[in-house]
Amino acid sequence: MDFKVRLFDMEQGKREVVLNSKQARELDYNVLDRVVVRAGKKGVEAIVDHATDSIKEGEIGVYRETAKALELRDGQRVSVESAHRPASLDAIKKKLDNQVLDEGEITTIISDLMDERLSDAELAAFITGIYANGMNSEETIALTRAIYGSGGVLKPGKGAASVHSIGGVAGDRGSMLIVPILASLGLIVPKTCTRAISSASGTADAMEVLAPVTLDLKKTTSVLKKAGACIVWGGAVNMAAADDKLIHVRRPLRLDPKPLLLSSILAKKKAEGAEYVLLDIPVGRGTKVADIEEARELAKQFEGLGKLLDMQVHVVITDGSEPLIQGIGPCFEARAVLEALEGKNNDKLVDKACKLAGIILGMVRGVTHEEGYRIALQQVKSGKALQKFREIIAAQGGKPGVRPEDISTAKHKAVFKAMESGRVGHIDNHAISRVCRTLGAPADKCAGIRLMVEKGDEVKQGDALYELYSDDNSKLGQALKVAKTTALIEVKRVVMEVI
Repeated sequence: MDFKVRLFDMEQGKREVVLNSKQARELDYNVLDRVVVRAGKKGVEAIVDHATDSIKEGEIGVYRETAKALELRDGQRVSVESAHRPASLDAIKKKLDNQVLDEGEITTIISDLMDERLSDAELAAFITGIYANGMNSEETIALTRAIYGSGGVLKPGKGAASVHSIGGVAGDRGSMLIVPILASLGLIVPKTCTRAISSASGTADAMEVLAPVTLDLKKTTSVLKKAGACIVWGGAVNMAAADDKLIHVRRPLRLDPKPLLLSSILAKKKAEGAEYVLLDIPVGRGTKVADIEEARELAKQFEGLGKLLDMQVHVVITDGSEPLIQGIGPCFEARAVLEALEGKNNDKLVDKACKLAGIILGMVRGVTHEEGYRIALQQVKSGKALQKFREIIAAQGGKPGVRPEDISTAKHKAVFKAMESGRVGHIDNHAISRVCRTLGAPADKCAGIRLMVEKGDEVKQGDALYELYSDDNSKLGQALKVAKTTALIEVKRVVMEVI
């Protein structure tokens, strides 16, 4: 049947069309059904949605993605017909039934994902199946290869190195120090990173405060040639592109199943062109991995899968039981990185970054970890790492002369005070992320938390424990309510009782 196009000047994130609900039911086109929309010789598959009043009978609402694919104009006539059910849906159901998928089935799912033949609900079912039932090593490597093959690749040259943390530690911006430290020593460091899925800020969110991170493959290659390193958002580079589509679905669910974690990280490291990869698994209460034995098992999987992908992968297990810096949120974290490279503050962050950089130097140049640490620390103390970081900022289109004090915080502030006297026993990473996201981070770059105490500090009732910042006063009020029901900072009484 023919329909008159009504263009919607907005992106939907997938190919979707809207039909009048009454007419759609008469034609047996239900919500989430698939149709083929044709304009002349071109045709694309799209998912159906319904509208009661905004779309009239005989009209079809078309979003940017579908309009661009068919080069449609407003008022143009298109034909619509039913599309075949994707074969990948049977594979998704198979995973939900706790069955093992073969390489062909996994490749088909990723292929249909890239062709936008799967709805968010169907992708959520796939992710849920992995979360509930897991994947064996063969499934995981097949998924990694399929994700790797879904986008472009960087070709930085022989000996390129990269680093990645699986996350979970508030304010762990170590990679933003490691990249310039290594690059200042002549290593090529192509670092692609993600935006936050469930935390207050991802590396891409913090770096975006200082420089553009939404760079395509051509621009990223140019940055590498100029500065020898980059810190860019992987979604824009279109490397391992399927992973960013999966992250889009995972984000609202706050799901990070281990097979997807493995595939996501290794596919991106492979696409970066890295030969040497150091992965950091923080362990501790409130992180993604609470148990060291679980971390060791995950480390074995990373290293084993890395070999199958022709990468030298080393894994370090680090203490992630508390935040590395006092300010959490994109602007706070960007400021902390600059301060650390200037040698002014954040000793814990510098120490961790230099230790990890030293391990990578050991992988690439054969030095001991201790010697590598000393070399890395000297690059910070001498200012060479800061100089290189400013080169990277400039190459990506940012202002290389930016100073920590140039970075502002949100206009609304509230202070959370101790309910009782005692000693700070724990600062919870997960709770920090929850409160920060309520404040509006990372979308609101200036939102976040400034911690006023550290673990082990003694506090008195009424002392300030942390400050909350947001550009939205209503979000600030909501975050205060969340904070009151969340053990973000645990204060333990020094004397429990006197007998």
